[in-house]
Amino acid sequence: MQPATTTRRTLLSSLLGLAIAPALAPALALALAPALAADARPDVAVFIARLDTVGARVTEVLNITPVKGANSQPSFTRDGQAVLFASNRSGSNNVYRHELTSGVTTALTSVPHNLYSPTPLPDGSGFSAIRVVDADPNYGIERTEPSLWRFGWDGKAIAPVVPVMRVGYHAWVDRERLALFIVDDVADRNAHRAVLFNRTTGKSTPLTDKPGRSFGRTADGKRALFVDQADAEHWRLCAQGEGDAAPQVLVETPIGPGGVNDPNRSQYFAALPDGSVLMAHGALLLRWNGKAGSRFEPLAELPGVNGNIRNITASPDGTRLAFSVTLAAPKP
Repeated sequence: MQPATTTRRTLLSSLLGLAIAPALAPALALALAPALAADARPDVAVFIARLDTVGARVTEVLNITPVKGANSQPSFTRDGQAVLFASNRSGSNNVYRHELTSGVTTALTSVPHNLYSPTPLPDGSGFSAIRVVDADPNYGIERTEPSLWRFGWDGKAIAPVVPVMRVGYHAWVDRERLALFIVDDVADRNAHRAVLFNRTTGKSTPLTDKPGRSFGRTADGKRALFVDQADAEHWRLCAQGEGDAAPQVLVETPIGPGGVNDPNRSQYFAALPDGSVLMAHGALLLRWNGKAGSRFEPLAELPGVNGNIRNITASPDGTRLAFSVTLAAPKP
């Protein structure tokens, strides 16, 4: 039998891609974080950059979180003028806002519990985030009330977004529909699933029983985008809307030189307004042009980020990127 700490690390790595893997630590499971020594956790930084898909260039790459700790899960505001992200710099995970023009970063929340995946609301009135007050000891997700909450720009929690329990990741498709990653409620089983949830009707449309940790929406705003990992050999980027009989497979995701067990295998993606999609492998950005029969191709290498790109998002107009990077440990 494995020691308890080893088992907990395996669970964390499997669900959230924590640094043990090594992969990004979105830190959703801080309840189990003591299993890792503080000095063993790699720093995670949030970068912004300019994107030119026509010229296949990524320029003005800048680390906006030059502090130690985990800074991750960026998202752009609806006007594209600021980036929200989660950071544990205060001792618990809180939500921060970085203004692109001024370069000023401010804390939107200051709570003793943990908040993750800040995402602007479709109507621009605030943001949604995963809230964990009473953490499940097995997966770290909130266990006593719905975990996905709505917040105002003053950082005050308003109410749950949906009555669904154990939401670990989410993305807005439109004002009423969200793609949700539902965390399993049985220890060690890892039977997580993804659904498309309609807030008006309360109806859930199953997406996959083996979801990746990234969601988006198609350029027409009608369907959810997600990575289906049901086939370990062939992860697929899929699209599905409410009422669709089955997901539409768009393209296979890149595997990488390490094969199916490559720790940098792509599952985080950013959908662009032109219908194309970005993913990353290490410090290499790849792009699928959105056309059937094509595949992900190299777009730009970003060696200056000094680590592996994880969460990635694009501004509404597709001209800017924000992404988190698990930084390489300094050489002794």
